[in-house]
Amino acid sequence: MADPTGPSPLAYWLEEALTSWILPLAALAIAVIAGLLSFAGVLSEQATGAVVVVAAPFAAAFFMLRPLGEGGHSSLARGLVAAAALATLVLTAWPALSAVAPGEPLFRGELAREGDAMALPDGFSGKARLLVAGPLRQGGEPQVSFGISGAAEPVDGKLERTFSTARVGRSGRARVAHDHTADWFEASIPPGTRELKLTRLNGQLAGPLLVAGYRDLLPHGLLLALCAAALLLAAAADARFGLKGNTAVASGMSLSFGLLVAFNATPSGAVGPAVGGVVLGAIVGSLAGWIAELVMRRLVRPEQRLAAKKKRPGAEAA
Repeated sequence: MADPTGPSPLAYWLEEALTSWILPLAALAIAVIAGLLSFAGVLSEQATGAVVVVAAPFAAAFFMLRPLGEGGHSSLARGLVAAAALATLVLTAWPALSAVAPGEPLFRGELAREGDAMALPDGFSGKARLLVAGPLRQGGEPQVSFGISGAAEPVDGKLERTFSTARVGRSGRARVAHDHTADWFEASIPPGTRELKLTRLNGQLAGPLLVAGYRDLLPHGLLLALCAAALLLAAAADARFGLKGNTAVASGMSLSFGLLVAFNATPSGAVGPAVGGVVLGAIVGSLAGWIAELVMRRLVRPEQRLAAKKKRPGAEAA
């Protein structure tokens, strides 16, 4: 008769899914399809970026969970792997998605010329993220700098147009313009502040500056500290499992990708930072994961594997 204490069919399905490449490849395939749809004009910049910043960390998290399909490990070791994968997923996807698709702002306004002000909601104070955007005038100056007062420290930034050379045909080359027309800024709003004011505007805009404010739940300093902790947790899981970089390298690549997107992407400029984050994050993150794994291997001893005996559901008891 069937062993009622044996693993369930769902447990075996999860084991086979985690130990195969199906789920990571499916996530990456979704990201590639989204990129092709964006190139064809079907998906917007923001939608494409959102798909990539969700699919990439899910693929990394599933790869990190692959050791759970191995038998003979303690609950502590398996828990370390699961916790590291979950922490990596959250700390990659949440900040990156907040940069690409932040949702409805708490306040918004327009600043067209020096001296213009926009009202803040009553009682609003504390840490905030400001999304400042503005169109650059065609044929005008390639850079616009601005200053906004009202925060504890003035918000100074710039919007700019850069140029690169692209190949056209077999021997031709064309000059291509790249407009950086939006950026994120951290700001601390003191209690009692009623407005933000444009105190400086140098350059030519084709329209007013658009300012949108959001609550800053994860400042950059805290985010970096949490990412470092998640990477060390993944390295500890590797050391406990007796692996060599499986979890830590994947965690480092994912976290680096998330940080690059969170620090560089905006809703109107999401695809470039996301694609660049995949490439640069893989290079920087793999090195960071390897170093973290070397450090934790000296601090955490690998456990001795237990003999694992499994029975398929429906197998006859001896």
